[in-house]
Formats: sequence, C-alpha cells, structure tokens
Amino acid sequence: MSKEPNTLKIRLHQVKLSRSVRPIKVMLTGDWHISPIVSDRQATFLKEAIEKSEPDVIILQGDLMDSPTELSRETSLKKLMRELKICSKAAPTVAVLGNHDYITPINPIEVKKEFAIPRYVALCKKCNVKLLMNEWVELDGIRIFGAFQNEDCILYKTSSGKYLYKETAKNYEKQIKDYDFSNLGTDKINWFAAHIPLITPVLGKKLQEFDVMSFGHTHGGIVPRGIDEAFEKFGIHGGFYSAGKRPFPRKVRGAWKEKKSGNHVVVNAGMVGAQFCAPRIIQGLNFIKAAEVSLVDVTGKDSED
Repeated sequence: MSKEPNTLKIRLHQVKLSRSVRPIKVMLTGDWHISPIVSDRQATFLKEAIEKSEPDVIILQGDLMDSPTELSRETSLKKLMRELKICSKAAPTVAVLGNHDYITPINPIEVKKEFAIPRYVALCKKCNVKLLMNEWVELDGIRIFGAFQNEDCILYKTSSGKYLYKETAKNYEKQIKDYDFSNLGTDKINWFAAHIPLITPVLGKKLQEFDVMSFGHTHGGIVPRGIDEAFEKFGIHGGFYSAGKRPFPRKVRGAWKEKKSGNHVVVNAGMVGAQFCAPRIIQGLNFIKAAEVSLVDVTGKDSED
C-alpha cells in the first residue's frame, strides 16, 4: 500500500487587506517528512507546484525531516538539499523548523536540538534558504517573523527526565511574551510563520498586528481529497485526526479570518499524509490525502478585483 500521497493539490487562498500594499503571492509548503519512505515523487510535486504557482516568496512550514536522525543519513540529506534548492532557485525562500526536525519521535521521546539545529542552519545557508528562529526577514513587499517553538511548547517532561509528546499553548505564550509586535509598519505585508498552530486568545491578541499567520503540522486533519473541498464550502476547517493525536480537531486546514483579532490564518496540510502521528490503522491510508501546497494571493484595497 502507498506510503505517501499520489496526487498534488494547489490550494489558492485570496487575502484582501484594507490598506494599500504591493500584491504578492506566497507559497506555503512543508511537512515533507523526508525519510526512506518518502520517494522522489515529492520533489516532482514540488517542482510542478512552483511552475504552476509562480510564487513571489516561498515559506517552508517545518517538519522538513521525519526525524533529526535523518540528518545523518546520506540519502535523506541529499533529498533535503535538493528540495531546498528547488525552492530557493524559484523564489526567495524562508523556513521555520517543526518538532520532527529536532525531536526524535520515539517513546520515550528524545530531544536532539543541539545536534540538529546547527546542521539546519548550515544546510539552509548553503542552499540559500533563510532559516528563521524567532527572527525577522525583510523582502520586497513583505516582512516575515519566523517562530521557533521549542520543546517546552511541544513536550511534557516527566519526573524521570523523559519527555512525552504534549502540545502546550500556554508554554508558547510564555516563549513569545517578551516580543513586541504592537507597532508593525503598514508599508509592507506583515506575516507570522510557525509550525504548530498553538494560538490561544492571549496569543491571538498579541499577534493581531500581523496581516497573515501561517502554520503547518496538522496534515490537514487527515481529510481525503475531495472531502476537504466539501468541508470548505460550509466553512468547516476541522479534520478527522490531529497530529497531536486527537480525534476531530478544529481549525486544521484551509484559510479563514479570525473574528476577534482580524488576522488571516492559513494552515497548510503538507506534502505527506498521517505518517506516525496517527494510530497505525490510519498510517496505511496516507494515499487518500493529496500532497498539498498553499498559494496565498495577498492584495490591498487599491488592487484590481
């Protein structure tokens, strides 16, 4: 049975801002989970998506590798460098890291941050990709803040010193509480990128000056192709199973505008299916979900409809 999606979907999202900005097309991709079970089909899909979308900027939403141990596997390393270069040769490319990039997803879970992160920094630099770890980058028409969600946001440390997986939005609030996002300029599109959508009301208020917030991680709630489009027609952004091992998660796919903060939110469903974040019975059904990239077309009030 197929271990990965066998079709590609490019999801177009329109974002119209109330002020004048330079129109820009941002392509979101990620959750590549590069490992021996991910074939060259993924690179083919990536090239096809870029050729069809012609993005101005590309944002990699994390979980580029399935495990930090893949950084020591030559075949996986070559795949990662190839796909990074596919992106950076097409458009300015920035990246954030996901939990699989620096955490070994075994029981008990191991944190290998000190091993993995210096390697990602060097690899991204070599491939002309800007890796953002709680940093800004300024590009033509857009400024992007890329967040690094450390192990305190993702793991629970037991009394024995071992880690168990637990997504913790409260810890993420603490992590970014000292950042001042209250006075962002209006001359460019302000974009917040992170891997996991750990957005609480407190975080939503703190980040409300951003025009767009983008995330990955969710694998779209493991929703089969075709059904996702039916969900979207009714404004349903939920799924069947979450990357955090919860049934019927909410807000794990597509795009919407937060009513209270006014942020536009886009969650990219990624290039692979359930992988190992779901029960074994679901893992064999990866092929029911399309490999997905999101193309966000941002315009301002003076842009033609």
